[in-house]
Amino acid sequence: MKDILDLIISLLTALTLLSGLIFAIYRFGLKRERFSFLKMDVDTNIITAPGEVQLVSIIIKLENKGATRIDARRQQRTDGYLYNDGRDQCAHAGTLKIRPVPVVTTPLYFDWYSLKPMSSLIQRVGMMPSEGDLEQINYLDEYEDPEGSFKEVDFCLDPKESCELNVSIWLRPGIYAAKAVFLGPRVKHTEEEYWSRTILFQVDPFPHSEATGAWS
Repeated sequence: MKDILDLIISLLTALTLLSGLIFAIYRFGLKRERFSFLKMDVDTNIITAPGEVQLVSIIIKLENKGATRIDARRQQRTDGYLYNDGRDQCAHAGTLKIRPVPVVTTPLYFDWYSLKPMSSLIQRVGMMPSEGDLEQINYLDEYEDPEGSFKEVDFCLDPKESCELNVSIWLRPGIYAAKAVFLGPRVKHTEEEYWSRTILFQVDPFPHSEATGAWS
Protein backbone atom coordinates (compact mmCIF):
# COMPACT_ATOMS: atom_id res chain seq x y z
CA MET A 1 0.00 0.00 0.00
CA LYS A 2 2.83 2.37 0.84
CA ASP A 3 4.50 1.69 -2.50
CA ILE A 4 1.28 2.56 -4.35
CA LEU A 5 0.90 5.77 -2.33
CA ASP A 6 4.50 6.76 -3.07
CA LEU A 7 3.89 6.10 -6.77
CA ILE A 8 0.76 8.26 -6.78
CA ILE A 9 2.64 11.08 -5.01
CA SER A 10 5.51 10.82 -7.52
CA LEU A 11 3.07 10.96 -10.44
CA LEU A 12 1.27 13.99 -8.99
CA THR A 13 4.61 15.74 -8.42
CA ALA A 14 5.68 15.02 -11.99
CA LEU A 15 2.38 16.30 -13.36
CA THR A 16 2.71 19.48 -11.28
CA LEU A 17 6.23 20.10 -12.56
CA LEU A 18 5.16 19.38 -16.14
CA SER A 19 2.21 21.78 -15.97
CA GLY A 20 4.48 24.45 -14.50
CA LEU A 21 6.97 23.94 -17.34
CA ILE A 22 4.24 24.16 -19.97
CA PHE A 23 2.93 27.37 -18.39
CA ALA A 24 6.43 28.88 -18.30
CA ILE A 25 7.03 28.07 -21.96
CA TYR A 26 3.73 29.66 -22.92
CA ARG A 27 4.15 32.67 -20.63
CA PHE A 28 7.74 33.54 -21.43
CA GLY A 29 8.31 31.76 -24.73
CA LEU A 30 5.39 31.51 -27.13
CA LYS A 31 3.67 34.57 -25.73
CA ARG A 32 6.85 36.59 -26.06
CA GLU A 33 6.84 35.96 -29.80
CA ARG A 34 3.71 38.08 -30.04
CA PHE A 35 5.59 41.13 -28.76
CA SER A 36 6.78 43.60 -31.39
CA PHE A 37 10.44 44.46 -31.79
CA LEU A 38 11.64 47.20 -34.12
CA LYS A 39 15.30 47.82 -34.88
CA MET A 40 16.11 51.45 -35.70
CA ASP A 41 19.26 52.95 -37.18
CA VAL A 42 19.97 56.52 -38.25
CA ASP A 43 22.74 57.51 -40.64
CA THR A 44 23.77 60.71 -42.42
CA ASN A 45 25.31 61.57 -45.74
CA ILE A 46 26.77 65.05 -46.15
CA ILE A 47 26.40 66.36 -49.69
CA THR A 48 28.85 69.28 -49.87
CA ALA A 49 27.99 72.42 -51.76
CA PRO A 50 29.96 75.68 -52.30
CA GLY A 51 27.95 77.84 -49.93
CA GLU A 52 27.30 78.74 -46.31
CA VAL A 53 25.06 75.72 -45.77
CA GLN A 54 25.52 72.06 -46.65
CA LEU A 55 22.92 69.60 -47.87
CA VAL A 56 22.53 66.71 -45.43
CA SER A 57 20.71 63.47 -46.18
CA ILE A 58 19.39 61.75 -43.04
CA ILE A 59 18.54 58.08 -43.50
CA ILE A 60 16.22 56.31 -41.05
CA LYS A 61 16.40 52.51 -41.27
CA LEU A 62 13.57 50.42 -39.84
CA GLU A 63 13.60 46.63 -39.50
CA ASN A 64 10.87 44.49 -37.95
CA LYS A 65 12.78 41.86 -35.94
CA GLY A 66 9.69 40.43 -34.26
CA ALA A 67 7.02 37.93 -35.31
CA THR A 68 4.10 40.37 -35.50
CA ARG A 69 3.26 43.18 -37.90
CA ILE A 70 4.03 46.72 -36.73
CA ASP A 71 1.60 49.45 -37.76
CA ALA A 72 2.22 53.18 -37.53
CA ARG A 73 0.20 54.89 -34.83
CA ARG A 74 -2.96 56.72 -35.85
CA GLN A 75 -4.76 57.57 -32.60
CA GLN A 76 -4.22 61.24 -31.81
CA ARG A 77 -4.25 62.54 -28.24
CA THR A 78 -6.52 65.31 -27.05
CA ASP A 79 -3.54 67.70 -27.05
CA GLY A 80 -2.98 67.19 -30.78
CA TYR A 81 0.10 64.96 -30.44
CA LEU A 82 0.47 61.25 -31.01
CA TYR A 83 2.92 61.06 -28.10
CA ASN A 84 3.61 63.41 -25.20
CA ASP A 85 5.39 62.38 -22.01
CA GLY A 86 6.02 65.92 -20.83
CA ARG A 87 9.55 66.10 -22.22
CA ASP A 88 9.12 64.67 -25.71
CA GLN A 89 6.28 65.53 -28.04
CA CYS A 90 5.71 63.76 -31.36
CA ALA A 91 3.15 64.95 -33.88
CA HIS A 92 3.82 62.09 -36.32
CA ALA A 93 4.18 58.32 -36.11
CA GLY A 94 7.58 58.79 -37.71
CA THR A 95 9.05 61.91 -36.11
CA LEU A 96 12.56 63.26 -36.68
CA LYS A 97 14.04 65.97 -34.46
CA ILE A 98 17.28 67.85 -35.10
CA ARG A 99 18.98 70.03 -32.49
CA PRO A 100 22.32 71.86 -32.57
CA VAL A 101 25.04 70.92 -30.10
CA PRO A 102 26.68 74.07 -28.66
CA VAL A 103 30.45 74.40 -28.64
CA VAL A 104 31.90 74.63 -25.10
CA THR A 105 35.39 75.39 -23.77
CA THR A 106 35.40 72.98 -20.82
CA PRO A 107 34.42 69.30 -20.48
CA LEU A 108 30.67 68.97 -20.15
CA TYR A 109 28.31 65.98 -20.01
CA PHE A 110 25.01 66.58 -21.77
CA ASP A 111 21.99 64.63 -22.96
CA TRP A 112 19.37 65.14 -25.63
CA TYR A 113 16.95 66.95 -23.35
CA SER A 114 19.50 69.64 -22.48
CA LEU A 115 19.71 70.70 -26.15
CA LYS A 116 17.46 73.48 -27.40
CA PRO A 117 15.22 73.19 -30.47
CA MET A 118 16.54 74.87 -33.60
CA SER A 119 14.54 77.42 -35.58
CA SER A 120 14.46 77.03 -39.33
CA LEU A 121 12.67 77.99 -42.50
CA ILE A 122 10.24 75.25 -43.51
CA GLN A 123 9.51 74.69 -47.20
CA ARG A 124 6.44 72.62 -48.06
CA VAL A 125 5.10 71.70 -51.46
CA GLY A 126 2.85 74.39 -52.89
CA MET A 127 3.50 76.81 -50.03
CA MET A 128 5.81 79.73 -49.35
CA PRO A 129 8.66 79.14 -46.84
CA SER A 130 7.52 79.72 -43.25
CA GLU A 131 9.21 80.04 -39.87
CA GLY A 132 9.30 76.91 -37.74
CA ASP A 133 11.65 74.52 -35.98
CA LEU A 134 13.14 71.11 -36.67
CA GLU A 135 11.23 69.31 -33.90
CA GLN A 136 8.41 67.72 -35.89
CA ILE A 137 9.81 66.46 -39.20
CA ASN A 138 7.56 63.73 -40.61
CA TYR A 139 9.85 61.14 -42.21
CA LEU A 140 6.82 59.02 -43.15
CA ASP A 141 5.11 61.78 -45.13
CA GLU A 142 5.25 59.71 -48.33
CA TYR A 143 2.82 57.29 -46.66
CA GLU A 144 0.23 59.88 -45.66
CA ASP A 145 -3.27 58.63 -46.42
CA PRO A 146 -5.05 60.84 -49.02
CA GLU A 147 -8.43 59.47 -47.87
CA GLY A 148 -7.79 61.01 -44.46
CA SER A 149 -6.85 64.45 -45.84
CA PHE A 150 -3.16 63.46 -45.39
CA LYS A 151 -3.55 63.68 -41.61
CA GLU A 152 -2.80 59.99 -40.95
CA VAL A 153 0.01 57.71 -42.09
CA ASP A 154 -0.79 54.38 -43.73
CA PHE A 155 2.43 52.50 -42.98
CA CYS A 156 3.27 49.06 -41.64
CA LEU A 157 6.16 46.59 -41.48
CA ASP A 158 5.55 42.86 -41.72
CA PRO A 159 7.80 40.45 -39.76
CA LYS A 160 11.39 40.46 -41.05
CA GLU A 161 10.59 43.36 -43.39
CA SER A 162 12.80 46.47 -43.51
CA CYS A 163 12.83 49.83 -45.24
CA GLU A 164 14.85 53.05 -45.46
CA LEU A 165 13.37 56.54 -45.25
CA ASN A 166 15.16 59.73 -46.24
CA VAL A 167 15.00 63.34 -45.10
CA SER A 168 17.02 66.08 -46.82
CA ILE A 169 17.84 69.35 -45.07
CA TRP A 170 20.21 72.29 -45.47
CA LEU A 171 22.37 72.90 -42.37
CA ARG A 172 25.15 75.29 -41.45
CA PRO A 173 28.52 73.80 -40.40
CA GLY A 174 28.44 72.54 -36.82
CA ILE A 175 27.65 69.55 -34.63
CA TYR A 176 24.08 68.28 -34.45
CA ALA A 177 22.02 65.63 -32.68
CA ALA A 178 19.28 63.83 -34.58
CA LYS A 179 16.57 61.83 -32.83
CA ALA A 180 14.24 59.56 -34.80
CA VAL A 181 11.10 58.22 -33.14
CA PHE A 182 8.69 55.55 -34.40
CA LEU A 183 5.31 55.11 -32.73
CA GLY A 184 3.36 51.86 -33.00
CA PRO A 185 -0.26 51.37 -31.93
CA ARG A 186 -1.26 52.43 -28.43
CA VAL A 187 -3.22 49.63 -26.74
CA LYS A 188 -5.05 50.05 -23.45
CA HIS A 189 -3.54 48.40 -20.34
CA THR A 190 -0.23 47.69 -22.13
CA GLU A 191 2.97 49.60 -22.70
CA GLU A 192 3.12 52.00 -25.63
CA GLU A 193 4.94 50.88 -28.74
CA TYR A 194 7.68 53.52 -28.81
CA TRP A 195 11.13 53.23 -30.33
CA SER A 196 13.80 55.91 -30.74
CA ARG A 197 17.38 56.32 -31.91
CA THR A 198 19.64 59.33 -31.31
CA ILE A 199 22.92 60.08 -33.09
CA LEU A 200 25.47 62.88 -33.31
CA PHE A 201 26.82 64.08 -36.63
CA GLN A 202 29.03 66.89 -37.89
CA VAL A 203 28.64 69.19 -40.86
CA ASP A 204 32.00 70.56 -42.00
CA PRO A 205 32.36 73.80 -43.94
CA PHE A 206 33.03 73.53 -47.63
CA PRO A 207 36.86 73.65 -48.17
CA HIS A 208 38.07 77.10 -49.13
CA SER A 209 41.44 78.05 -50.62
CA GLU A 210 42.94 81.04 -48.76
CA ALA A 211 45.61 81.53 -51.42
CA THR A 212 43.18 82.13 -54.28
CA GLY A 213 40.12 83.07 -52.30
CA ALA A 214 38.17 80.49 -54.28
CA TRP A 215 36.33 77.33 -53.39
CA SER A 216 38.34 74.18 -53.92
